Amino acid sequence: MSIIIAVLAEAAFIGLFLITVGHRKRFISHYPELKRFYDYAMLSFFVGALGKSVFLLLDLRSNNLILMTPEQVDLVNSIGNLLALLAAVIFIAGWWSLLTVLMERYELIPVIEFAGKEEQESLKPGLYLCNLPNCYPVIERLLRGRAGLIVSRHPPEVIREHLNIEKTPVLWLTTVRDRNAVSPTRLEFLLQAMVDFMRKTDNPKIIFLDGVEYLILENGFAPVFKFLTTLKDYTTIYNTVVIVPIDAKSLDEKTVNLMYREFERMKPQP
Repeated sequence: MSIIIAVLAEAAFIGLFLITVGHRKRFISHYPELKRFYDYAMLSFFVGALGKSVFLLLDLRSNNLILMTPEQVDLVNSIGNLLALLAAVIFIAGWWSLLTVLMERYELIPVIEFAGKEEQESLKPGLYLCNLPNCYPVIERLLRGRAGLIVSRHPPEVIREHLNIEKTPVLWLTTVRDRNAVSPTRLEFLLQAMVDFMRKTDNPKIIFLDGVEYLILENGFAPVFKFLTTLKDYTTIYNTVVIVPIDAKSLDEKTVNLMYREFERMKPQP
């Protein structure tokens, strides 16, 4: 019976290792910031499987299936314990890496950077498409008297320079691991981050969501369209205006027409 249990334990470790190897690429594509944690976990399963293989020799010896001298038993036992300890250390390192990533989440604090009267007071909460050649002037006006959040394909330092902002939080849509970065494939996480920002104050807010074409490229149109419509529903609840730049030339006609039917368009200012 002990041999059967040992073999099943060995098979479980090997199975876990093979499963993690098989799903590694897909997992990292969705959660690039958790790559280190995933690799540590995968390595710990591999080392654990080696350790169980070593201890399996002792089980075979205990059942008189192989012959080993006392010195060999001590050596095999030491190697097995060392591998088990190494697997535990690697897994702990991976767990620490996971906690570090989760604790480094960029906090989105609503801050009114530019005091003054709100521009375009007639602009009701909702999601608006901006198909102007340059939407930055629109955002600069809307940031007056409103707490803002910028989500963009451009690095934060570029956005801060363009809009002349310092305190307004900026999220970077990228697969690069960074404190204020969000992977384009994590639509649910991005939506939750923006909704959490909306909830933090009842005062008027503005969100600039730049890079919708990039989101469509990475996720497909249907998930992004659902993401935008859900975001639109939240804007009416939490007194928020969301501006989404859109380049109609980079999208097919059907996609553009659906977007235009669902969302209002910004009107050029006189």
